[in-house]
Amino acid sequence: MDLEGYSMWAYIKHSDGRTEEREFPAGICVEIGDVLEDGSVVIDLPYTDETEDDTDSLDFYDD
Repeated sequence: MDLEGYSMWAYIKHSDGRTEEREFPAGICVEIGDVLEDGSVVIDLPYTDETEDDTDSLDFYDD
């Protein structure tokens, strides 16, 4: 799946303890623990509704 055209959402925590959900433009990729320019920290990345390709491998472990 080509993600270049999609924006990215992340939950961030500010230094004063406030949290917010922030949208990042296409082409910007952040990870949990990243410190942003304003000093806030990425604390969570919500998952999309689509499954990823590597989750298909779990089908082999059905009982």
